[in-house]
Amino acid sequence: MTEGRISRLGWYARRSALAGSQREAGGRAGLRPSRFAGARITLRTSGEDEICCRCASGPHGYLRIAARAHADALSVEVGYAGVEILADPGRFRHPRERAWRSYFRSTIAHNTAELDGRSQSAEGGPFMWARHAHTREIEVLDDGDIARWTAEYDGYASLDSPTVHRRSVLLDRASRSIDIIDQIDMGSPDIRLAFHLGPDVEAELEESCAALDWPTASAPGAARLELPPGLRWSLHRGETDPILGWYSHGPGRRVPAVTLLGCGRCVPGMPLITRLEFLEAGKPGKSAISRQAISWTTSAPLSGKAPEIQAEVR
Repeated sequence: MTEGRISRLGWYARRSALAGSQREAGGRAGLRPSRFAGARITLRTSGEDEICCRCASGPHGYLRIAARAHADALSVEVGYAGVEILADPGRFRHPRERAWRSYFRSTIAHNTAELDGRSQSAEGGPFMWARHAHTREIEVLDDGDIARWTAEYDGYASLDSPTVHRRSVLLDRASRSIDIIDQIDMGSPDIRLAFHLGPDVEAELEESCAALDWPTASAPGAARLELPPGLRWSLHRGETDPILGWYSHGPGRRVPAVTLLGCGRCVPGMPLITRLEFLEAGKPGKSAISRQAISWTTSAPLSGKAPEIQAEVR
């Protein structure tokens, strides 16, 4: 396995290890589980050029101090035929580089939303956390061509205007597309929505649409990433002031990688919809599910009624 390239089996094994499974790839069961209790769920297609979408919905770390946890509630990672497309930044750790360690643990370093310029959970030291976000999984449904997951967390309940971040992910196997739908309940905090690409992925950004391709990866391909138009989108790679656009292969190692960052102000109850659509060579993207086909009804916060999220083919 070369740097920046992960085999189909390697991508699954690496993500499973980070989520708490310590089994080596060669010893795992023949049937890959889609759910790891207290960690995350995986939505996937079958057959060649498999799409795997990991959704983080577990508790923030282990026990009271959460030890080596990351502030990554509701983060989404996507792999295509073993290539990391939307990537976890990795677990860079270096005792003498505090700023880098804090960045790789932070919310903005993951594929999720940061509100009012702070992480979902508060650091209490190099290897512990003082405040933990609590996540609640609301719904998991897998029915034919559509697989759907919804969860929310309370990491921003202590803001001046307490709020809840809720996310739904819909995998449409027929069109080979993924919709990521974010909603912020109550208040109108500043938001930064980040999507971090794997080290093999190149991107060109035009307003709220990014063309992605990975021509030198083990399984070359291309995709179209439609981003919420209500935010101001920018592309970052290998920046240090502030730190943004990096990927870590392991402790003490980091390489530049593309980050797409959307900034703006939340409108309570208004969904922010992102679509990742994988393209066939030489063919333009055509989604079977339109943005208008996704209906969203708001609900109460963590202790209230679950929201209703529906996708219809039109």
